[in-house]
Amino acid sequence: MNYLQLFRANTRILIFGMLMVFFSSFGQTFVVSLYIPSFVEYFDITTGFFSGLYAVATLLSAATLVFAGKKIDHVPLKRFTLFVVLGLIAACLITAFSWHLAVLFAGVYTLRFFGQGLCMHTAATTMSRYFIKLRGKALSISFLGFPAGEAVFPVLVAIGIGVLGWRETLGISAVIVALILLPLSLFLLKGMSHEKIKEGASAEDSNKARTKEAEGKMWKQREVLLTPWFYLFAPTVFLVGFLQTTLFFFQTYIADFKGWSMEWMAGSIIGFAVTSSLTSLLAGPMIDKYSARRLFPFILLPLALGILLLSVSTNPVITPIYWMIVGITGGLNSPIMSALYAETFGTKSLGTVRSLFTFVMVLSTALGPVVYSFFLGQGYNFDQIHFGFVVIILINMLIILSRQKIIKDGRLKIED
Repeated sequence: MNYLQLFRANTRILIFGMLMVFFSSFGQTFVVSLYIPSFVEYFDITTGFFSGLYAVATLLSAATLVFAGKKIDHVPLKRFTLFVVLGLIAACLITAFSWHLAVLFAGVYTLRFFGQGLCMHTAATTMSRYFIKLRGKALSISFLGFPAGEAVFPVLVAIGIGVLGWRETLGISAVIVALILLPLSLFLLKGMSHEKIKEGASAEDSNKARTKEAEGKMWKQREVLLTPWFYLFAPTVFLVGFLQTTLFFFQTYIADFKGWSMEWMAGSIIGFAVTSSLTSLLAGPMIDKYSARRLFPFILLPLALGILLLSVSTNPVITPIYWMIVGITGGLNSPIMSALYAETFGTKSLGTVRSLFTFVMVLSTALGPVVYSFFLGQGYNFDQIHFGFVVIILINMLIILSRQKIIKDGRLKIED
């Protein structure tokens, strides 16, 4: 099946995945960061204070996700999705009506927890669990919602804040989620079952493969933490979240350091959205053909090349090129890692497994700005910091390649 055939055969579940990823934007850094000047002005705080509040809220979100994420293994998907969507609506409203820093903290925490955390977790777990033969393509389609969100929401939110105000924009965001995501997600999941998924193979063969995979071990979180796979996969998850978050978070500061205009840096981010979308679509067939296990060691290579290019040049011409190269890792990461968890641990307890790795990812997004700020405060510049992370990435890749046998032996699913 090609992408068009797959989408036609499984339209409802794939649109569901895309919508959940798309609306996760309300809790992503690239949207929340747009409210920072308004928060700073209204609550009379410094940007540094809000950065600390944001980091703590994100850390709390990551910790909560460990417990809440695994519930998707035991609660019907429709009910779990309802909880997530209602939580996202509440998060927008809490932030919109915040009158005290404690309420603002609660708003930021719930935006991160329900938006960045559970929306993405729900989409990835659903795609990985429902699809077997074409899991890679299904994940790639659903994760197209992320670059779509990057392209749409920052512009709309920025206009909304400028024209209406930050409270009104957050209130409208809640209304949009309530009027679009809530009814659509419930409609798309109505009557949905594994038997309705079509992947080109006969229904009997698909159901047999899915049944065998689901009959795998029922993992507990502490058992996952004791496996060698967790410690091979987690550093890559951490580095992607850590570096991509900080590159976006400090984009204006990096532009100033390099002598580039803020507008040029911001406009060049389109390159990230374009290449991440295209790479995500390319990753799907590659996963289905070669397996995520074989592709995993190379996820970080474009990221290393991109920040190395950023470090060695001050020519503004490299700005869109740098974002495009970094976007390749952005496109590869989500579908490959999501498929890797299913290939390694099976789908029976996929929510439990994913919740741990999602915790690592969210944790990394909280620590990224803090760690960068620390090194900048110690007198290091962006080029020096980036050189250091290039070395760390290469060391991580060498470790992964040296332990390929462990990764390949992690075949807890029945082979195709």
